[in-house]
Amino acid sequence: MLRRFTQITLLVAVQTWSVAQTTPTKSVSPTQEPILDQIKQCVVFITGTYTAGGSARQLMGTGFLVSSPEPRMGVDRILLYLVTNKHMIREPDASGKLGAGPYFSTVDVRINLKQANPDGTQYGTSPVIVVTDAGDLTWFVDNSDDTVDLAVTPITIDEAKAQFKNIPVSLFATEQVLIDRHINENDEVLFTGLFAWNPGAKRNYPIVRHGKLARLFQERIPLDRANPGKTVAVHLADVMSFGGNSGSPVFLRIGGIRDDASVAGYSYFLLGVMQGFFPEGLDVTVDVAEKHGVAAQNSGIAAVIPADKISSLIEGPRGKAYRERIVGLKLLQDGDLKQAEKCFQDAIGLLDTSAPQTSDMAAALQGYALLLRKTNRTVEAEGAEKRAAKILGNKSVDRLNPRM
Repeated sequence: MLRRFTQITLLVAVQTWSVAQTTPTKSVSPTQEPILDQIKQCVVFITGTYTAGGSARQLMGTGFLVSSPEPRMGVDRILLYLVTNKHMIREPDASGKLGAGPYFSTVDVRINLKQANPDGTQYGTSPVIVVTDAGDLTWFVDNSDDTVDLAVTPITIDEAKAQFKNIPVSLFATEQVLIDRHINENDEVLFTGLFAWNPGAKRNYPIVRHGKLARLFQERIPLDRANPGKTVAVHLADVMSFGGNSGSPVFLRIGGIRDDASVAGYSYFLLGVMQGFFPEGLDVTVDVAEKHGVAAQNSGIAAVIPADKISSLIEGPRGKAYRERIVGLKLLQDGDLKQAEKCFQDAIGLLDTSAPQTSDMAAALQGYALLLRKTNRTVEAEGAEKRAAKILGNKSVDRLNPRM
C-alpha cells in the first residue's frame, strides 16, 4: 500500500518568536495524487545572498517541510518545520568554503502558490530569519557535534495562499524502521531538489533522481583525507547529487520482490537529508550547494544525514521548549490555565539548562507573564517581563557565533 503524506498548504513567512504565534496547523486529508508528485511538493528552494570580492553572490539549495503531531492543540493538529543543511544558512568563508562563514541574517524561501501572480508566475519568495536582531540563531542545530550538517526551524504559514505538503515524522526511516523493514543495500532511494541551472521560470520544478542504497550507517566516515579524525555519521547512496541538491529529502522506496518477502505495492520513508557527494581525487568531500557554478568530478556516491538526526533536533531541549510554549499559548487562549502554566514552566525549565539568555527564553517568559496576569499574580508577571526584557535588550549580534 502506498503511504500518503499528510497534506498542508502554506506560505513561508518571516519567522517570529512572539507570543502571538498561537495558531496550530491542521492536518488535511491528502488527495489521491501520485506519490512522486506528493514527494516533489514537500520541497522548497532556499537562497542566501552575501558579498564576496565586492559583488553580491548567492548560495542556492533545497529545503523541505516536515511535521510533528500535537494532539494537545486539537485533533489532527501539527507543528510544521523547515529542514535543510546547516551550511545552507551560513555564508561561505573568504576562501569559499561552505558552512564556514557567518550565518545569514535571513534566507529567502521560494514556494509554489495556489493562484498565479499578475505576471503569470505561480511562486512566492519570503524571507525566513536566521539570526535575530538580538543575535539569536532561530534554527535548531546540533551543538554537541558540529559535523551534523543539519538545521531545522519552526515556520509560520498561510494555508490560503501556498500549495504544499509535508512529511510527517511517522514516515521517518528511523533506526528501528530500518531494522523492522529489513532495509539493505538492495533497496531503492530517490531524492528531489533544486536544479540550479533552471529552477523553473513560472513555478518551482524540483528534479527527481533515483539510485540504490550503497551503505547504511554503521560507523562514522572521515570528512576529508587531510583530517581523518573529523568524521560524519551518514548513510551512503549510489545516486548522483550535484550543486543545488544540498538539503534535499532522500526517500527509501521499498516493496516488490525483496530478500525476505514479496510485498504488494510500495512504501516510502524519509531516509534523511542530502548532505553532499564524494568527489574523485579531492580531499573535500561534501559540498553540494550551488556556489558560483563550482563543480567537481563526482564519484556518484552521496552522503545522506539519517532522519533520526532531524528528530533529535525537534525533540531536543530547544525543540521541546518551543512545543511547550506554543501549546501553552493555545491552552491559555482556551482557558485551560492549569495545563498552560505547566507548559510554560516546562519550557522555561528546558531553556534554563540549554538556552537561558536567548529569544527562546524571552518568548517563554512573555507567554508565562500573560498567564500570570490572567490569574492576577502581578508581581510574578512583572518579574517574568523584566527578565524577558533584559534578555532582549542584551543584544550581541555576532553572526559567526550567534546565541543558540
